[in-house]
Amino acid sequence: MMKKLNYIIISFLIIASYSCIKLNPDEIITNVTVNGNGLVLIGNEGNFQNGNASISSYNENSKQVLNNIYQSINQEPIGDVLHSIYHSDHLLYLVVNNSGKIIAIDDKNLEKKMEIKNLTSPRKIAKVDNSKFYITDLYANEISIYNNYDQTISKIAVNGWCEDIIIKNGKAYVCNVANNQVYVINSVTDIIIDSIETGKKPSSMKEDSRGNLWVLCQGDNSNDELSSISIIETENDAVFKSFNLENNQSFASSIDIDNQTNQIYFINKHIYRIRNLDDTLATKIWSNNSNNFYNLKINPYNNDLYITDAKDYVQNGILYVIDSTGNLKEEIATGIIPKSIVF
Repeated sequence: MMKKLNYIIISFLIIASYSCIKLNPDEIITNVTVNGNGLVLIGNEGNFQNGNASISSYNENSKQVLNNIYQSINQEPIGDVLHSIYHSDHLLYLVVNNSGKIIAIDDKNLEKKMEIKNLTSPRKIAKVDNSKFYITDLYANEISIYNNYDQTISKIAVNGWCEDIIIKNGKAYVCNVANNQVYVINSVTDIIIDSIETGKKPSSMKEDSRGNLWVLCQGDNSNDELSSISIIETENDAVFKSFNLENNQSFASSIDIDNQTNQIYFINKHIYRIRNLDDTLATKIWSNNSNNFYNLKINPYNNDLYITDAKDYVQNGILYVIDSTGNLKEEIATGIIPKSIVF
């Protein structure tokens, strides 16, 4: 009886502190605020067409892991395939690919704030300015422009699957996976002003400390086209360096740059590191031993590398934490097909 009473008192105090948070009785959320306080959010895609996408949290200090926290707080499912999460202005934008929608939630309590509907198959979203966002798509042959003031959507016509997007100096750089190009869009006029040829299937892109863009290209094993990296100099919007990656009979899938140390990390079946911005030699720092590495991201607060493992795309996955030389520090159970990582 006393144990039950203590549980009720603790639950009441937590609910009083977070008055808007709805909790499952068996899952107490003590802190869901991101922005460098030691809490990491993991977006789990879920099984295709099963509508079981979810968000897990990992507290780096207490080592506590909580799953399905969006559902616990908002009392509704996320939807079908949580492809990416974008963090801007204290909101987290959940891009739910197969549900054709984007959910915006508060980054302090994960409460749902709004929803962008009637999209085809959204992949990434990026804020252009206070008035609008760009949204890339897998099937729509267009980039959606979401008006932040009147909630209307207009379009930029493109040819084929577009994926990653970076906004920089009045321009948007967009990976067109289908046509081996990075589009350059004037973000004031919403007009494509250039197309930069890259390696085969550019899909992941990061900006380095010099302002250049490192574009990771998947390659195509069926045609013996290797994964590669193309580096775009944004002053003249041209590739000034490109190089092939090791042939692992796989495809490169994710890149990130530590802009404090200028080291580059990427997935090409295994985990590789390039030591500096002038180098092209990639060194394997962590081997794939029956894993299915899916995404990686550098923690900007401690420089650790977080890597998701989708395993067999059916069961729950794993989040690994390693240091810059490949030493395993943590192994964390997640939901199904973990992908997005937010610090």
